[in-house]
Amino acid sequence: MKYDDSEDTVAPHNDAAFPKTKAEGDLNKRQKHFDEQQTFNSEISMMILCPWVSYLVADGLQLSGIVAILTNGLFLNMYATPNISKGSGKVLKIAYETIAYSAETLVFIFLGIGVFAFDHPLERIGFGSIVLTILNLNIARAINVWVVTALVNRTRSDATKITGDQKFVMWVAGLRGAMAYALSMESIADYGPAGNIMLSLTLIYALITILIVGSMLNPILDRWTDGVKGGIKDVAPVETNLEDGPEGKKKCCGDFKRGLKSFDQKYFAPLFIRKQSDKRSPGKVA
Repeated sequence: MKYDDSEDTVAPHNDAAFPKTKAEGDLNKRQKHFDEQQTFNSEISMMILCPWVSYLVADGLQLSGIVAILTNGLFLNMYATPNISKGSGKVLKIAYETIAYSAETLVFIFLGIGVFAFDHPLERIGFGSIVLTILNLNIARAINVWVVTALVNRTRSDATKITGDQKFVMWVAGLRGAMAYALSMESIADYGPAGNIMLSLTLIYALITILIVGSMLNPILDRWTDGVKGGIKDVAPVETNLEDGPEGKKKCCGDFKRGLKSFDQKYFAPLFIRKQSDKRSPGKVA
């Protein structure tokens, strides 16, 4: 009888998958946890520092830091957010909301402090300059709102057009002055005495809009937003010919948007956004 030793053969095993000792297994777990924690920290740090770095670069090039932050935020939302893990996304959402709320609070604190912290040349300004400033700024704001909304409405359907009531609310609700206050602070160094006058007028206008107009916002919204749900009035759909008239322009605008989206999905998205299978989230090992 011939002996067959195939049954005594030991099946090979993967040493990497099955550690030889318990110490090696604990070491591997600690290493994986360390890698995941480093990825978690890197994602959060980069998402928070990128807007600040973009502001510094733009300011160094004598460009608008505010526009740089806005553009950076758009690209981060489009291409960086899909690449981060769910845990990092939750932490960043809380962090951004906290930073935004704190910055908004600080702006209003600085507005209040600015009333007493600077020497305001009120004797050089006069009551007439204050009234003229308020009139000019309100007229400029109204022209800005009505012109821009008219251009936007040219590419909107009847159901999504910005109504006159909504334009009025946009005009009133947009009268603040936090950004103008920051710019007027820089005007002191740029224009000297004229900068002091700009700062004083900005503070007066900001305080009027915050204390007086801000106190009337609730009645204004109740009065001028009747029948509006979600910012858009209910309008029955109208059948129109898309080939003629304004609807043709709307169709053209829609085609342009779809073209940009198709270009982005074809070239930019594959380059900057990883596939779902390539992502690693803290707590999960790919």
